Amino acid sequence: MGIDEVKSTIKDLSVNERRKVALYILELEKEYVQKTIGPQIAEDVEDVSRVFQEAIEKLKKFVNKS
Repeated sequence: MGIDEVKSTIKDLSVNERRKVALYILELEKEYVQKTIGPQIAEDVEDVSRVFQEAIEKLKKFVNKS
């Protein structure tokens, strides 16, 4: 079944059925983002957090020396 057939079939559905299809597509997209982009974002946040912690430690050492 091609995209045009899918579009035509969806167009023929009732409003309630189209909403269910839309929710299904949104769930698929959410799963895709969680699997592909989510882990990278979590890793980036951890890296930034580590950099901030190191900077704060260096600042503490500098202030304590003064």
